[in-house]
Amino acid sequence: MSSDLEDAIVTALHAKAGTAPTPALPRLGAPAPRAPLGRRLAPVAAAVAMVVAVGAAVFVLTPRDDQPLTPPATTTSTAPSPDTLAPGEVYYSLRLSTVAEGVIRETQVWQPRDRAGQWRQAVAQGTTIKDGRVVPSGGAVGAPDGGVCYPATTGGAEACATPATWFNPTVDFLATAPRDPAVIRRELDTMATEAVEDAGQSSADYVPALEVRMIGELLAGNGVPRDLSSALREVVETMPGIVVTTGMRTVAGDQGTGYSISAPRVGPQTVIFDDDDQYLGSPKEAVYHGVAPGLGQPPSRMLD
Repeated sequence: MSSDLEDAIVTALHAKAGTAPTPALPRLGAPAPRAPLGRRLAPVAAAVAMVVAVGAAVFVLTPRDDQPLTPPATTTSTAPSPDTLAPGEVYYSLRLSTVAEGVIRETQVWQPRDRAGQWRQAVAQGTTIKDGRVVPSGGAVGAPDGGVCYPATTGGAEACATPATWFNPTVDFLATAPRDPAVIRRELDTMATEAVEDAGQSSADYVPALEVRMIGELLAGNGVPRDLSSALREVVETMPGIVVTTGMRTVAGDQGTGYSISAPRVGPQTVIFDDDDQYLGSPKEAVYHGVAPGLGQPPSRMLD
């Protein structure tokens, strides 16, 4: 697929998501460039571009050398719903993602409930996972330490006040989003079809795979209420052509029920859920969510 088409897709997605100006997407098989500040797609929209354009948009951080990362707690406890953060607490997520053959990236994100608040993230990259964490190897991945108005790095009306959508979700959007699977599917169908057709592709070929990818990216983020996670699983379960695999494992070895669908030149798009409808990841990623007492601090409790 041509680079002009990839650029056209990203432009269309920015228009749908209401995000910042268009970044340059790395091509398949090429190293990811360091993106300029304030010019990144929201994570969900970036994944949408990857599915439709068969490319990849990168949104990661590198830890500061003077502040080593602290592993999250290895035990979990029953926690309140995501919208009951105590004063000063922030959402925490740990995501292990296969970014190239044999290369795994670990991304930690600390994100406040307030959309305009300060956020932080940190990344490590390596080829092996030990005790649920990536063993760092090689050079750092260039990216900022954080910013305001997640996922932007600088504030402003465009970053903090653009309308939230399934492509560009905020914590408040997720708290009030529909819970009826039929309504969710209809809204996802509309957005995915527009994105695919705007890119000059066949909606029949790409829309189902795009929707599965969108759902996975959304669930990998912070602030997803448990009932919304259950509704999104039902959306996936009822999609025509979905392949169900019990006992499927994430890249970290966590086991659950996998739901997969493929599209031309994209390969299978997969989401894995546990018995409680919590998103675990896919064969290429693993995701964990929690709550931390502050930015950059280890989680005080895990939510899944």
